[in-house]
Amino acid sequence: MYAIIVAAGSGQRFVSDTPKQFLEIAGKLAIQHSIDAFADVDAIEAIVLVMPKNQSLWQNIELTASKPLIYTKGGSTRVESVLHGLETLAPSINDKVGDNSWILVHDAARACIAKSDIEKLIYNCNTKNQGGLLVKPINDTIKYSEDGENITKTIDRSKLTAALTPQMFPYKQLKSILQNINSKLITDESSAFEQAGIKPLMVKGRSDNIKITYAEDLLLAEFILRKKVCQST
Repeated sequence: MYAIIVAAGSGQRFVSDTPKQFLEIAGKLAIQHSIDAFADVDAIEAIVLVMPKNQSLWQNIELTASKPLIYTKGGSTRVESVLHGLETLAPSINDKVGDNSWILVHDAARACIAKSDIEKLIYNCNTKNQGGLLVKPINDTIKYSEDGENITKTIDRSKLTAALTPQMFPYKQLKSILQNINSKLITDESSAFEQAGIKPLMVKGRSDNIKITYAEDLLLAEFILRKKVCQST
């Protein structure tokens, strides 16, 4: 089993010269928090880091882990970046006769991921032998607008969930689906499976597995991560 941490994004909604995944939060870089969580999971053999194409953004950054770290550069879309990560793993996986490796794909901007959530996803997907993802309920009232200025209607949220990461799928199946999908419409791996007619398993995750999207998210992430440190000491 392998983890792919996608850190190739430029963060256009985040106003900073430094990509959000390389900003310091609670004493570590955001991406290092994710690396630490995955490296602490016994089932994971190695971690692939899909980094920005502009190597100057990260070439002087030192990242560490108790598991092997494998670096590769991202593509122009989410699908291309994940495929680059999968291709990087190909030699390791192809060397294993009859290998049925699973892949966990995670957003580097989700620095608050908990080890317990990763293990929960692995357990549920392995038990049901089905690919899946972490999700959380939507508590806000959801409005739909056709023109972007005025509310058209309110959406029934009872059957809505927010997709989180990591998302876990078999290596061969994930690679095949991503190679044959319209990448422009894909924002996460589960949506690629949906397009292929496959229904991924939903596993309820922690609500504090937030994605750092805007500058104000840094304060919340700092609070969450420092609280975890206090609870572990």
